[in-house]
Amino acid sequence: MSASCCQPVLSVIRSVTVEPVLFLFMFASSLTFSAFLAVTYDKSCLLLHNATFCDELNNDTFAKGHKHEEDLVQQESSAWIMRGNIAITVPATLCLLLWLGSLGDRVGRRAPLVVPCVAAIVYSVSNIVNAAFLSWSPALMLPGQVVSGLGGSYLAVLMACYTYLTHLSEESGTGMARVGVAEGAVFLSSTVSVVVAGRMVDVLGYVPVFGVALACQVLALGYTVFLLPNIKARERTQSDTGSNSCCLSSARDMWTFFTTARAARVKVHLVLFIVVLDILQLCTTGEGDILLLYLKRSPRSWSYTTYGYFKGSENFTRGAAVLLLLPLFKKKTSVRDTTLILAGLVSKMAALVLLGLAKETWAIFLVVGVACLQGFPSAGLRSLMASLVETEEQGRLFGVVAATESVVTFVSTLVFNGLYPLTLDLYDGLCFQLAAGLVFLCVIVIVCQHIDLTRRDMTLTRNLQIDDVIATSRDHIMSNTNAGSSAACR
Repeated sequence: MSASCCQPVLSVIRSVTVEPVLFLFMFASSLTFSAFLAVTYDKSCLLLHNATFCDELNNDTFAKGHKHEEDLVQQESSAWIMRGNIAITVPATLCLLLWLGSLGDRVGRRAPLVVPCVAAIVYSVSNIVNAAFLSWSPALMLPGQVVSGLGGSYLAVLMACYTYLTHLSEESGTGMARVGVAEGAVFLSSTVSVVVAGRMVDVLGYVPVFGVALACQVLALGYTVFLLPNIKARERTQSDTGSNSCCLSSARDMWTFFTTARAARVKVHLVLFIVVLDILQLCTTGEGDILLLYLKRSPRSWSYTTYGYFKGSENFTRGAAVLLLLPLFKKKTSVRDTTLILAGLVSKMAALVLLGLAKETWAIFLVVGVACLQGFPSAGLRSLMASLVETEEQGRLFGVVAATESVVTFVSTLVFNGLYPLTLDLYDGLCFQLAAGLVFLCVIVIVCQHIDLTRRDMTLTRNLQIDDVIATSRDHIMSNTNAGSSAACR
């Protein structure tokens, strides 16, 4: 009896492959980013003022009396956050496009996981040193960020893990289950890390936070090297490999995808869905870049712990809605994907408007509930796009999506971190309202697509009904003809 009960557990344990790497690395990445925002703020303050003044600036009453000085710190912090994100994003994008993507095809699926782990370890060591000497310039953090980018950063780990799982799924037919576990690992790591990061920063300081991140990255590297099987890609023919140039091969695949003949409306739908995804990526990345600065500014004057609780709660409700509510809606109702996407867009837009207007802590925490459906658009749009192309084209489709999202992330860093300091004297929530306006444009696009897709389905249904009537009439006529022929013979 006990053996039969343990069998499902043992089966799950045996099926574990890259999930521990994904959890450990994404936990460390989220922990690092939260601490990076905080340490950049403190370093920027020390760049302009002395340590005593910076400590007092955390006091709400003191901050209100030194609004101009606080705004200068906000502007300096935003500029350094932008530079840090560029230092990671640009090398990471080039690394993924030029060589890391094809590395797994040449030497096995384990190598693309080793590279970002090693780079992340170097980055964490750099962060620990910079955190130990807060008076050092924020510029000294940039070399570590460049190294992290050259390793592909978290984008490389996501790419490598999903490639690994896809490879296994082709052999075992367990794709949905494996990807579901992987998504659960990302969701769990992001929820826990932001809560832990804020509390640790306030209680222990920055060095222990970056130390925990370093330990997770070392564990991820050790698991990858010593425990993870190095599965090999299928052998490719000479015609497949061509000149072995990843750039040329990727360009050829993308060109084939774009030039493939398909219905005009399908092309329009694909382009507009990608545009909506990119706008959402722009708003989400920009919001993440400026949110801590916005919440630390008086009259809100949040601590890092409160910020961590807020982000952790928001991540939890978003993930729970995607994992629980979305499947329930799909299973129990006949609601269209576009309807769910619209619900998610309205949720995101309302949350951004509320966030930009809120001054009190309780009002800001209302965003957690209002924004709970914001994960619906991404899931729904990807599902819809996949249904519009052939199965063998889906990889190229999502390659296009990933490439555009990477570029949009870079643009978002420039736009939001460049605009936010300019709004401090006017209205510091303006960036959130502008983001809400962009999401409203997405709502208009999806409403139009919803109407068009509904009409298309109604036309298809009507045509099928007409075909059924014609077939039934033909059968009836043939039956009568045969009956008449039999009577004549008698």
